[in-house]
This record gives sequence, C-alpha cells and structure tokens, in this order.
Amino acid sequence: MPHIVVHHPATDPARHDAFYRLNARNRVLLAQRNLPAPLIPLNLATWAVLTLYRVRDRSALRTSWLGFIEGIRSRHHGDRRPISWRTVARLTIAGRPRSSNDNRGSKARADTAT
Repeated sequence: MPHIVVHHPATDPARHDAFYRLNARNRVLLAQRNLPAPLIPLNLATWAVLTLYRVRDRSALRTSWLGFIEGIRSRHHGDRRPISWRTVARLTIAGRPRSSNDNRGSKARADTAT
C-alpha cells in the first residue's frame, strides 16, 4: 500500500475576523437547533464567559459578540430537533462536551495511527 506524507503549513483560523463572528454565530445556531430548550441559555452563557476569558483582543471580542447577536436574531437555524434528555445524561456522564482546548482525544488517535 502506498504511503504518502503531506505537510501543510500551520495557519491559525483566528487570524481572520470572520472566524470569531462565524464561530459565535454557529455556536448559537447549533444550541438552538440541537439542545433541549432549558439548556440553551446555560450553554450560551457558559460559552460567553469562556470567550471573555479566552479572547484577549478587543476587536476579536467585539466581532465575536456581533456573531453571537447575529445567531440570536437569526431565524434560519434549520429544523429544531433537540437531543433527548437521556442523551444529555449520557454525554454528561461521559464528560462531554470537553473544552475545545482539550486535545487528548486527537493526540491519542494520532499516536495510534503511526
């Protein structure tokens, strides 16, 4: 079986303002579409606090806030199909969702792939 190694330059998506806007907007839209209604405000408040903690650049914070507002105002989040409370419980027991900075899973997969 052929073996090819491909190297891509490491680029930070956060170098573009659209990254912050779309990330915040999509987080809101996904919460509205997939979470049980009582969990939506809790999820969005948690991510708002995490964004304030993680993002140090004022311009990026402003852009992220605009994306958050865009998501709240949007009516185009698709059909609402929330996960069941049983799924919420199973994900919670499994420790999900993890922080987006937690790369243990991807590192473990990379180690086993070699």
